[in-house]
Amino acid sequence: MNSEEETGEIATRKALRQVSKHEKEDRFLTKRSEDFQVFEEVFDKPTLMVLYSMTKSGIFAHLNGVVGAGKESRVYWGINNEGKDVAVKIYLMVSVDFKKRMPYIVGDPRFRTAKGWSHRLVEIWAQKEFKNLKAAFESGVRVPKPIAVRRNVLVTEFIGEKGKTPPLLSETTVTKSDYKKIIAMVKKLYRKAKLVHADLSEFNVFKGRELVIFDMGSSVDVRHPLNQQFLIRDLTNVNRFFSKNKIPIVPLDELVREIVGDELSPVSSSVI
Repeated sequence: MNSEEETGEIATRKALRQVSKHEKEDRFLTKRSEDFQVFEEVFDKPTLMVLYSMTKSGIFAHLNGVVGAGKESRVYWGINNEGKDVAVKIYLMVSVDFKKRMPYIVGDPRFRTAKGWSHRLVEIWAQKEFKNLKAAFESGVRVPKPIAVRRNVLVTEFIGEKGKTPPLLSETTVTKSDYKKIIAMVKKLYRKAKLVHADLSEFNVFKGRELVIFDMGSSVDVRHPLNQQFLIRDLTNVNRFFSKNKIPIVPLDELVREIVGDELSPVSSSVI
């Protein structure tokens, strides 16, 4: 083994130690094959190297347990050097579902060259979510504040306390005020951040002391050719959920006119 390989192996071992004892015992040291596979899918060697570099840079000090898991990513409760909570989202490098995300990338002028980067699609998606969160946060939309992104790892503000996230909107009793706030957030996202969430529903809004929109990897620039169809789908999801909960809603056409504005191009009533 040459010196470069030896350095990489040492860094990998150090990075592995950043994963909490609980996580290793639960996912790695057990003999169940499915648990071992999950651990290997998340903490492959390149990902461990990224985690190690982030700890060396002071972005976070260590990881605790999982707070969210999906087909494409897992979100961990991390602690930074000041003892504050952060969210560490690791996109799975082996996930095939990212291929279905190409419509949200191709057509977005911020990622004009992404079409030929299929081998880097997961990394592009991580960068895209970071950019979207940054634009939304700086425009005053309540989203997790982005902190850093490297390859397939995104670090953001942790929404919640002591490793516990607030309930999803879908899990709470909602009010007319909640509806108005979400519509206002969608409008600000479109008008100020120049973005459409493109995957908005009751399952990616936290309701704690305040409403917080998250999971913005799908969000597209308003110059995307499908931006208004995505907007219509978002608003349709919001109206469906609140209507189901007996909250008075604003008709879809009125919402679109309010958000898009008369000076912008008219939208189609089709929903994709």
